This record gives sequence, structure tokens and C-alpha cells, in this order.
Amino acid sequence: MRYVACQSLLLALLCLATQAVNAQVDRAALNGTVTDPSGAMVPGAQVSAEAPTIGVKRQTLTDAAGVYRLPSLPVGSYVLTVAKDGFQTKKIEGLVLAVGQVRTLDVSLDITATATEVIVTAEAPALQQNNAEIGLAIDQNQVSAIPLNGRNWTGLLMLAPGATNTGEGNQNTIRFNGRSRDDNNFTFDGVDATGVKDPRQEANLRLNISLDSISEFRVSGGLYNAESGTAPSARAFRSPA
Repeated sequence: MRYVACQSLLLALLCLATQAVNAQVDRAALNGTVTDPSGAMVPGAQVSAEAPTIGVKRQTLTDAAGVYRLPSLPVGSYVLTVAKDGFQTKKIEGLVLAVGQVRTLDVSLDITATATEVIVTAEAPALQQNNAEIGLAIDQNQVSAIPLNGRNWTGLLMLAPGATNTGEGNQNTIRFNGRSRDDNNFTFDGVDATGVKDPRQEANLRLNISLDSISEFRVSGGLYNAESGTAPSARAFRSPA
């Protein structure tokens, strides 16, 4: 998948009202723990995440509990490197972060007397460990391959859990988890865009986005984090191609 730093769309169709706070909802985050072969935490390990295709590199150190956190990462494919004196350096390749994703990746380091490096390939997480959010990431292949009526991007929302189409299959007629369409909330680049989604005095949709500009976006239907909110129904993030 090809990623380019760009605008993001967050469609917040929220089922439980929460208070919105400032957040990089168009980004991803990575966290986890670093341990030794006995399972003991390794503090002070250097952790770096690098995405060569988009020219991004972030570094941090594990804290006293062996925990690292890399927030606000642009979406893309990363190489995660974990190093500490007295341990084998571990490099994890093919670590894909999707828009709006918070991914946990725990790393175990082997003890060694010489400087060595182990390279592994990242696997897709079997379970979201950071929250109980229910949703779906829609990737570029789906965006470009799925036929959509009028090439309206909102038709892709129907792929998300809890979505119900009550009409033309656009932002005016797709509801989530039995809620009204008025419970849907849209934000564009972190700015609330709910006021342009379905104005009562207008017959035409006003929040139109070219499908060619989307590489992926995320829809969430419930149990959101604190940074998402302001309405009671679901949510989605966009990252252009």
C-alpha cells in the first residue's frame, strides 16, 4: 500500500457521547513493553520506528517499567528497532500502521556478549489491546476496487460493523447501531465538519471527497477513546493516496 502524508477525514458516528479533546486523529500510535528472556522488564532500551518511504523516524527510551510509547505517527510501513547494551538488537520489518490505529507490540530481547542483530517480520495483531473500539479500516485496494454509486466515498461506510442504509447509501442515509443520522459526527483534519454533512435547506451533499484522493480511512461505530466524541453514533479517518 502506498502512503503519502496528507489530510485525514474523521467521521465520528458516535454511539456514546464523549467529550472531544485535541488529538492527532489522522495519525497512528505504537506502544508496548521490552523484556528479557526471563520476562523481566528492560528499562532504558532504545526504541526507534522508521518509515523510509515517507522519511519519518521517531525514537524513544523505555521507562522504568520497560514501556515505550510512540504517539502521533504518520500512517505507513515501519521498521521497529529495539537496542540495549548486553542484548541482541531486534529489528522488526513490515510493521504497518493504519490511520487512527493504536497498536501494541511487545518485544523480547535475548542476552548476548557480542553485538548481534535479529531481523523478524511483523505479524498482524490478533486483537486490539489498547481499547474496545469497534470499527473497520478501509484500505486503498477497497477504495479503488469496490464499485460505488456515483463514486461517493460514503458508500464505503456500509462495510463497517453496525452500519444500516436507509436510502441512497450516502452520508444522509447511513446510520449506525440503530442511531439516527443526526447522531453522526464528521471531522475533517481534526476540525468538526458536522455542519456541512446534511444541511436541511440543501438538496445536495456538501461534504464530497474524491475517491482518487483517498488511500485509506477508518470507521468506528462505538466505544471510542476520549479524543473522539461530540455526538452519539460512529467514526472514520481518511488518508489520501
